[in-house]
Amino acid sequence: MARTRVVRNGEGAVVAPWRVKSSGDLSDGRFDLMVGEVPYRSGPPLHRHEDQEDTFYVLEGVLTVQGDDEIFEAGPGDFVTFPPGVAHTFDNLEPGQPPVRVLNIMTPGGYDRAIAAFNELGAQMADLAKAQAAGKRFKVEIVGPPIHEKLS
Repeated sequence: MARTRVVRNGEGAVVAPWRVKSSGDLSDGRFDLMVGEVPYRSGPPLHRHEDQEDTFYVLEGVLTVQGDDEIFEAGPGDFVTFPPGVAHTFDNLEPGQPPVRVLNIMTPGGYDRAIAAFNELGAQMADLAKAQAAGKRFKVEIVGPPIHEKLS
């Protein structure tokens, strides 16, 4: 039987840098909802999801975003969504800016497991072959460097 689920402020599993308010495991695979903070120059490599739509709503700060070849800034109240197959990445590129607070929704859900796998790689994420192998397990293709490397 379906039940109401309440996740209070500060609650939810932590899969750095995200606090998972709902995962695919908790939503019958329908979606993930995560709130995260993106520290300076910490964004992921350029990647695309085979099956998932990746959606961001900026809560605080300025997030630099890349979708395919377009690079732009998103500020508080801005909404950005990447359909499956669109290469994308994001980062906090403003020196001295606190971490950018972002709401992230993935549909269908289950991407929290991919983030955990990438976190386990740690510094080895810089090894493109290892990052691609980890991504392949979750139908994610790493197609380029993080935006902070591209714009350096």
